[in-house]
This record gives sequence, structure tokens and C-alpha cells, in this order.
Amino acid sequence: MSEFFQKRLARHQKHMMRYMRYVFNDHFVLVCLFLFGGVGFYYSNLLKTLPEDFFWGSGIVAFVWLLSLYSGSFVTLAEPADMVFLLPKENKMTDYFKRSFTYSCIFPFVLLVLVCGFLMPLLVVAGGFQFSEFIWFLLMLWSLKISQLHVQRYGIYQVTNAKKKQSQILWLLTTIVILLVSVYTFSWVGTGLGLLQAVCFYILYWKRLSVGLDWEEMVKKEQNRLHRLYQFINLFTDVPEITATVKRRKYLDGLLNKLSIQQKNTYLYLYVRRMVRGSEFSGLYLRLVFIGSLFLYFLNSFWFSVGLGSVFLYLIGFQLIPLYNQFHYMVLTQLYPVPKEQKGRAIQSLIGLLLLVAAVIFGLFAWIGLKNVQQAGMAAGIYLLVTLAFTKLYVSSRIKKMEN
Repeated sequence: MSEFFQKRLARHQKHMMRYMRYVFNDHFVLVCLFLFGGVGFYYSNLLKTLPEDFFWGSGIVAFVWLLSLYSGSFVTLAEPADMVFLLPKENKMTDYFKRSFTYSCIFPFVLLVLVCGFLMPLLVVAGGFQFSEFIWFLLMLWSLKISQLHVQRYGIYQVTNAKKKQSQILWLLTTIVILLVSVYTFSWVGTGLGLLQAVCFYILYWKRLSVGLDWEEMVKKEQNRLHRLYQFINLFTDVPEITATVKRRKYLDGLLNKLSIQQKNTYLYLYVRRMVRGSEFSGLYLRLVFIGSLFLYFLNSFWFSVGLGSVFLYLIGFQLIPLYNQFHYMVLTQLYPVPKEQKGRAIQSLIGLLLLVAAVIFGLFAWIGLKNVQQAGMAAGIYLLVTLAFTKLYVSSRIKKMEN
């Protein structure tokens, strides 16, 4: 069964690699470098202003570490057909899960290295630790993640929901205690407790497990995991595996009613309707506006506010461009007696309007963060210029490439 998992994993990775070249394109990498560089610069300046006895600094680190531990799930690569064809092999699934457990550790371990390294300077300043203690904190986080994966694996077996909930609560409570002990006492104490937790959870939720698999639950969890992954990829390119969800949102009918029912607004009406009632693009837009506004609220540097706000405007517009192809494969839209150019003008108008709203919101939050009306006005003006340039130049060129 271990070889069977390896073959299934190779097929899965080959499938994912076809999407990764669209995700990690030149624009995305450049924006990430700029964003991480700006955050690192601001983080460095923030550390210089903190007092040496900043008590809450260690608590903040523990809270962020706790959130980061929830990244990464137990990967089974289970498929709906497994409920029928692999059922006779259930007693031999142990080797399969050993390989899947090892693979499930890769992404969380790498992420925890980055998160732990990023927050280590704050621990040094606020908690009085040494950079050499990084390895102790990292081993602790790895142990806590292994324990959580044991709990997740326990959840795909035929145990009651009460026991599943109990295992999750037990992990959460013990993890909070271990994190607080490690950041407020000694790092090696947290490491020891983390390793003890990993051993205990292995015995409780793996070694002594003697019930059968819940095949439906296992397939459901894997499908949910893949759906979250495809949702992220869908921000960059179309993903056939993901199905769009539509919500009525009757309270937003007023926006659609403001569009005059004319032939020249055919595609604009379709795009606005898709934006308002679809969950992917509207959710993406609101999340990016919220995160960008939150960053700008805490920034007091003019140039950094301008740069970060412009980056978020670019990200919002860039992620909305795939909306252009939402009706490309619908037969009825091909029969509409409207010129082909209307489609491009409609998406430009919608993206321009959405970026304009985002630019105004960013300008308000930049004013709160900068506490200077003149600088906030200049920042808002630059946001509007970025919106205009992106809509008229970049979106136009992208549409031409997509048509060709």
C-alpha cells in the first residue's frame, strides 16, 4: 500500500505542477518580494521602538504560533471510488497512512521554520531569549504539529463526534499551555513538553486505535482540503475542479437596478451580477480590501503607505481579471447581438469602479495611520493614479493577450 500511495502522490504532484506555473508567475513573485521587503523593514523599525520589558510581546508570539499550527492538514489523497475498491484492503491501510503522515508534515514544517524565524527577533527583544534558542522553539512547534496531525488522523476513523471534539479540545488546551510556558519560562521546557505531548498523542490516537475507518469522512475531509487548495489556485487561473457557489443576496439588488437595461450594458450587467452574487470574486475583493486597510491603519510612513496601498490595488485588480472569462464558454453569450469589444469595455469599467472604491477606502485609512491630511491626500491621489493606470493600460493589454 505504501507503493500505491507513492503512485497516487506522484500523479497528484504532477497535476499540481501544471497550476504552479500560473501561481508563481513573474508579477506575483515581484509583488511578494516587495511586500515581504516592506513588512520586514517596518518590522525592524518596530522592534527598535519596543521596550526591553515588553511583557505582551511573548504572548503575541505564542498566539501567532498557535494560529500557524492550524496550517496544513492530514493528507490522505482519498477519492470517492476508494469507498468501494479499497474497502477490502482496509486492514492494510496502516502502511498507506504512514507514508501519507510523512508527506503531511512537509508543508507545515517548512512554514513553521519561516514563522519561527520571523518572530524570533521579537522574542529576543521582548522575552530576553537568545537567537541560539531558535532550534528549541522550532522542535517544540514541530512536536505540537505532529500531535495535531495525530488528532486529524484520529478523526477519519469510526469514533463518535464527542470523542473527536474531545481530542481537538485536549490538543488545543495542552498546546496553549506549552506555548505560554515556553515563551515565559525556558525554551527547552517547552520543547520537552512538546515532545511529551507528541508521544502521548501517538499512543492515545494511533497506537491504541482499534476501530475501522470512516471512509465517507476520510473522502469528505480530503475533498475539502483539495477545495481549499483549488480556491487559492483559482485566484490566478481557471480551475475546472472547483465549482462556483452562488448566493441570492437580495439586499444587493439595488446595485443591479441602477444599471439601465440597455444593449450597451449587456456584459456589464452580467459581470456585476457575477461579482455581486458569486462567492469567489466578491470574497476575494473584500478580504484584500480589509487586509490592505488594516495594514494602512498601523503605518505611519508616507512612502511605505503609498507603496503598500499601491501593491494591494494591483493585487485586487490582478485577481479580478479572470472574471473576464466567466461567460466565455456559455453558448448563449456567443449569440448576443453585441459587439465583441463591449466585453472588454465592461470588465474595464467594473474593475475600475471596484479599484476606485478600494482607493478611497485606502486613502481614508492612510489618513488615520499617517495623521497628516496633506500626506493622506497625496497618498489618495497616488492610489487614484495607480487605479487609472492599471485599468487603462494593464487591463487593456491583458485582455488583448487573452483574446489572442
